[in-house]
Amino acid sequence: MELKIGRNEYEITCSDIFMDNGACVQLMTQSKERSQWRGSPSPVLSQKAIKQINKYDHLPQKNNYGIHVKTFSLKI
Repeated sequence: MELKIGRNEYEITCSDIFMDNGACVQLMTQSKERSQWRGSPSPVLSQKAIKQINKYDHLPQKNNYGIHVKTFSLKI
């Protein structure tokens, strides 16, 4: 599946992981964005991209971010 986030396009597979913290949804496994700091930034999905990924089943993934954060992959 092709997903456009900002200026970049990402090829999303079933191994990609998304994080939903209630305020935004981020793609955790890929990044084509530049960072001013040492880590690579996780792209934040727009509302249009969120609607596009909500068409697929979400498979929960384990995380170490806390109980209020959900991580999932897509069943494509």
